[in-house]
Amino acid sequence: MGERIDILIKNANIINPEKGTSAKGNIAIRNGKFVEYHSNTSYTITDELDADGYYVSPGWIDSHTHIFKDVTEPGLAADLGLIPMGITSTIDGGSSGIATWPIFKSHIVDAGYLNIFYSINVSPAGQITERYPENVDPQHYDVNRLRDIMVKDSKHARGLKLRYGAEVVEGFGNTVLDKTIELANELDCPITLHVTNPPCPMEEIVSKMRPGDVICHIYQGKRSTIIDENGKVKEAVFEARKRGVYFDSADARINHCYKVIQPAIAQGFKPDIISTDLTQNGIFSNMCWGLPVVLSKWLNLGLALEEVIADCTYHPAKIHHLPDGIGTLDNGAAANATIFSVADRPFHLKNRMGEEFDGEKMILPQVTIINGNVRYKNLSFPF
Repeated sequence: MGERIDILIKNANIINPEKGTSAKGNIAIRNGKFVEYHSNTSYTITDELDADGYYVSPGWIDSHTHIFKDVTEPGLAADLGLIPMGITSTIDGGSSGIATWPIFKSHIVDAGYLNIFYSINVSPAGQITERYPENVDPQHYDVNRLRDIMVKDSKHARGLKLRYGAEVVEGFGNTVLDKTIELANELDCPITLHVTNPPCPMEEIVSKMRPGDVICHIYQGKRSTIIDENGKVKEAVFEARKRGVYFDSADARINHCYKVIQPAIAQGFKPDIISTDLTQNGIFSNMCWGLPVVLSKWLNLGLALEEVIADCTYHPAKIHHLPDGIGTLDNGAAANATIFSVADRPFHLKNRMGEEFDGEKMILPQVTIINGNVRYKNLSFPF
């Protein structure tokens, strides 16, 4: 009897963003991990997936979602909503704060199939509703409670989250960002910073961010943006990238603007991460739908397929320091993989700013494998 393999994905077009390669090949999984496969070796194979004509990549990561179901109004059901979208890992973007973290940890992070990580909101209550902003008053920051969470759950906690919009910080002043940076320095952790409708010039914001911090909704179109009055990407934005600050599209329904995206791409300012900022109100809507549609949009905006896939696999995993080899196809890494196709399929989007977008090619998830288990398979995929 030959060596055992639990799952063999054969004849696939393998996109390996870590190595920068795209080639036909096979991927083997045993005991929840990727293992070497040799064509001249005899194996006992439990499940074969013939991916001829399909692509396979490391499991997709949606690194900005809101999944605190039943406690927050925006929270969606993570496994139910995300796994059929090809997503194997997700990062919740500040739905919970120190006051709500225990239930978030026990009922969300530890309760599903997905690999779930999160940023802790500086607001103790987290982001409970979209009806009104969370309280980000720095006098309520609790460094000891935050440190306790980050120590207890170092595997999943990925730093702090601050929404830095004029409507959120109104009444607290522009010191909120400075105080959050001081807090992050004390905790030795990164910040994920929401920047829509910013209360001050964008160049002032990006100049404060530290290496390793992530600015999301970077292509937003409210008030000050990354584009100057001459249609050029602001020099401070390029300088921040050189300094080690990362930029996440986090498109959502309203947090992207084509009048910003298109000149930015033309000037070489592409996202480090592509994510959705998906909520209960955005999922399956024409304005966002979910990660496959957002990835397809960026493909149609001119990014190469390999760039799009790297921005939802290897890049977010590296930037957010995800464990267990997530974002890679390395031997010994946790076996998270997404099989997908690219089809000629016209689609139309309209965001909450009233902008419209037409695409011609659609990225379609076919199989989602999480930690060595097939958790979703499209009926159009061979079985």
